[in-house]
Amino acid sequence: MIVALKFILVAFVSYFIGTINFSKILSWYVRHKDITKIGSGNPGTMNMLRSYGFGLALLTFVAEVAKAGLTCLIFKLCFPEFGQLIYFFAGLFIMIGYIFPVWSKFKGGKGVACFAGIFLFSNLWYVALAWFAICFVLLIFIDYGCIISFTYIGGLAIGYTIYVWLEGVAYAWAITIIIWVLFALMIFKHHGNIKRLFNHTENKIDFKGKLKKVFCHKKGEQIIEEECVDQKPETEIVIEPKPTNQQTDSEVQKPQDEETPKQD
Repeated sequence: MIVALKFILVAFVSYFIGTINFSKILSWYVRHKDITKIGSGNPGTMNMLRSYGFGLALLTFVAEVAKAGLTCLIFKLCFPEFGQLIYFFAGLFIMIGYIFPVWSKFKGGKGVACFAGIFLFSNLWYVALAWFAICFVLLIFIDYGCIISFTYIGGLAIGYTIYVWLEGVAYAWAITIIIWVLFALMIFKHHGNIKRLFNHTENKIDFKGKLKKVFCHKKGEQIIEEECVDQKPETEIVIEPKPTNQQTDSEVQKPQDEETPKQD
């Protein structure tokens, strides 16, 4: 009974921590805009990258990673008798809270940053960090965020599954189930991206171009994203040539009584 109450407490607290969405918070307080009404409408890191550039996207990613990883780690320290099982159990409900937040009619982000946070604070944090660096470089060349997301989460899921069975980790079967449920949740949330990939309509994120804006701009030059500039049509100015001496008045002036031909 006490064990069940502990897991219920972890699930409840983890879910509501997971509902905290830093892309919404940063978008509103930094740019005074609703991220769900910009770009793809998804309140996540990739939409922050497309809409606001590398800086805010990185800040969003770091905040989500810290939120998920530290929450799991704290519960692991509070209930050490359950080891890594309680760690990933907390991670599962953080993900559920992030993807299906009760405050936003159960419409949340896709959870890649939270998934990364769970593994970046796990026993294989060094593997997760190295794999993140590799996927970061791949994003420059592939430029499809969903493909890199699948590569990253899939690699982590496979790697940790192998680890728990080779090392004989307690509750390995339960941890394996949780990891692949997490993976299935994110594949489900990316179903629209998968469909667009097959239809060749998935948008690129221009990651290389956004990096250049950050690292290659001149000193003291302010970086302004295209989305933040109010684009107004400029007034068209037409300069007519002055009539030459050879032109007659009839060539310069249009006949006033000439009617405009009607269009069909």
